[in-house]
Amino acid sequence: MEINYYEDPTLQNNRVDVWFREQDSEIQSLMAFLDSEQIIIGKKEQITKRILVKDIFYLEVVDRHCFAYLDNEVFQTTCSLKVFLEKFQSNRFIQIGKSLVVNLHKIDKIKPDLNMRMHLILENGEELILNRAYKKSFMECLKNGGRKRDENH
Repeated sequence: MEINYYEDPTLQNNRVDVWFREQDSEIQSLMAFLDSEQIIIGKKEQITKRILVKDIFYLEVVDRHCFAYLDNEVFQTTCSLKVFLEKFQSNRFIQIGKSLVVNLHKIDKIKPDLNMRMHLILENGEELILNRAYKKSFMECLKNGGRKRDENH
């Protein structure tokens, strides 16, 4: 792999571009590392905390407020699910319900249920229900190794 570093004092923001011929394991590892450094701000009571996106198990909207669920803590976020998915166009998160987004890397087991639904058991033991309407895109994402079929979405 060829690596180049460029300094440009005219840039308003730092930027990293990754160019690749195919997304092999080396590129996937690099992408996972870069994704792991992304953060959002969460609030809980009087505490404001920087949350690493990779530490989020899932996000859920309840009463028009978005909450990030970590291993054993819950924080209210300032962004919506739509904004979160747009900002962190990562292979890590996928929508599994109208108000629910899960981190694919935190899923431990998948268990079928009645009526074509599925239960997702996370690494921390929590269980989420995969809505039937999102099952097809979820399964395609799993088959593609975590990559969404439409990368521009």
